Amino acid sequence: MKNLKRFFLGIVILAISLLLPGCGGTQSTERDPATFDEFADSIFQLVLSGDELSSNYLFEDPTKFGLERYEPSLPTPSAGSVLGTLVINLYFDPLYSYDYNKLNDDQKMTYLVLDNLVTRINEMNGMNYLSADYLGSYLGYQAQLPLLLIEYNFKDNLDILNYFKYLQLIPETFKKYVDFEVEKADNGYGMPNFVIDKVIDQCESFVEEVHNSGDNHFMITLFNQKLDKCTFLSEETKDSYIDRNKELVNTSLIDGYNYVKNNLSVVYDRATNNMGLAYYVKEDKEIGKLYYKALFKDATGYDMEIEDAIAYLDENLNEKLTEYYALYNNNPNIINIASKIQLMNSTPEEQLEYYQEVIYDYFPKLNIESFPNTTIRYVDKSMEDHFSPAAYMVSAIDNYTEEFIYLNNKSIHTTDSNGNEVLDYNYLYTTIAHEGFPGHMYQNIYFKNTESNVLRKVLKNSGYVEGWATYAELFSYTFAEGLFDNDALRFLKLNDEINGIIQARLDMGIHYEGWTIEQTENYLGQYNDRFNRESPNYEADAAKKVFEQLVEIPTNSQKYFFTYLKLEDMYINVYQKMGNNFDIIDFHKTILDCGPIPLRYVEEVVNSKYSI
Repeated sequence: MKNLKRFFLGIVILAISLLLPGCGGTQSTERDPATFDEFADSIFQLVLSGDELSSNYLFEDPTKFGLERYEPSLPTPSAGSVLGTLVINLYFDPLYSYDYNKLNDDQKMTYLVLDNLVTRINEMNGMNYLSADYLGSYLGYQAQLPLLLIEYNFKDNLDILNYFKYLQLIPETFKKYVDFEVEKADNGYGMPNFVIDKVIDQCESFVEEVHNSGDNHFMITLFNQKLDKCTFLSEETKDSYIDRNKELVNTSLIDGYNYVKNNLSVVYDRATNNMGLAYYVKEDKEIGKLYYKALFKDATGYDMEIEDAIAYLDENLNEKLTEYYALYNNNPNIINIASKIQLMNSTPEEQLEYYQEVIYDYFPKLNIESFPNTTIRYVDKSMEDHFSPAAYMVSAIDNYTEEFIYLNNKSIHTTDSNGNEVLDYNYLYTTIAHEGFPGHMYQNIYFKNTESNVLRKVLKNSGYVEGWATYAELFSYTFAEGLFDNDALRFLKLNDEINGIIQARLDMGIHYEGWTIEQTENYLGQYNDRFNRESPNYEADAAKKVFEQLVEIPTNSQKYFFTYLKLEDMYINVYQKMGNNFDIIDFHKTILDCGPIPLRYVEEVVNSKYSI
């Protein structure tokens, strides 16, 4: 799981979802298609009005998009309200008074995005305690907040003052998160002990690192670096702001993390379920399975029965394994050959530049004069144990000059045969492709340079975004063809695909079929040693770690691997249909032009264009 999603807006949409019990298109008068863009803009304003935090990240100049400056606030849990229900219905109901067939192509895509949002809200209604997770081991709000705050843009003096306000809001906000966990536990949805332990451990590590680092902590050093570039400030003001930041980091920020550390244990041993969603049953209603199905649809963009999705994964896994074993049987030395392949020996920055040179043989050109300046940073040591392996920080919609990628040193290093810690160059090779080119960064730059409705650039489907990045990550093996043994390259790629499918299959087993830790261990044991017919059981501690991660973040693996398989299907189907006339650049352009909408709609566009 490599990408850190900018989830401030996601929580705003979650809050909206908690307010809306149903939208059915009650309006009977058909609306003029010429007014659709105006309606979409009203939804845009609804989503972002009052959200200064998302606005700061999404836009270089929010005023150009009709947004004002708002009082800072941090996302907090919400159980919904009657007033909220009325407001949401008021805003969304007009959508269904437009005739979809009379809209232009961009409007149709926007319609589908909004309809998908409303459908998701309806399907998850009544599942508030399952869907609202603010604290977590590495995707939790508290785990990502320090990095997200230090990336807050300082475009004027008000931004800096707002940044200080966000720091001041942390203690009361984190208290609300703990209080909400108590409320969830009171209603039978308590946090599992192993998640509580990890959240507390993350908070302890962060507090300890702040104390030990002093003025060298990244929340201070990076703030100072950013402030130094603020030419609109006097030196005297900069000095006072530096002192103010140090004070707030060592008081408000630390107070918030100390509160979670010292109080989250109040819900210890209160979880009614320490396993998958399948074990949540309410009044004989399998609410956990229903929620998983809705979550799966939202995560992948596909509306299908989970049993069918399971069969789809099993079929793909068998096909990949068959090819994997065939390569081995044809050349038993392939494992040795593949293990000696080093896909890169350059720095991450140099590898990114290399990808920028080779992608245009396979992907459409970006509508830009030059590639943006990309800075690669490293996650602070205090966050390494509780942060994603890497993260692309999504750039503002109207910023075309700067991009940022974070790498986690703990994830990009490995141990060599002599026990020395060295860079894992093969992992870096695919990670840079996933986060940079032709993955997240490329896709984001491509789509924000289109004339699409801005709402489509805000309401991004995570399954499309992560599916594309995983597709790009695995496509990067193509760039190495001819430089190494092609069968060995294919062997490496198949290994990555198989591991990803296994993760996705386990997710379904745990959350829909109710697999236990023992069943997880047995399933993994089948593939632990793929060339040992006796296949020893997968290590219990490793299986436990996998099980707990999947229990904590259901369907997260589907966003990456189920969607990847669907994109791969589209590629194979078009390639087989077009034969010698297959144009890979045009194929990729078709997907990219759709933008980050649910993949089932992308598949419809692809099938229609190529008459499949």
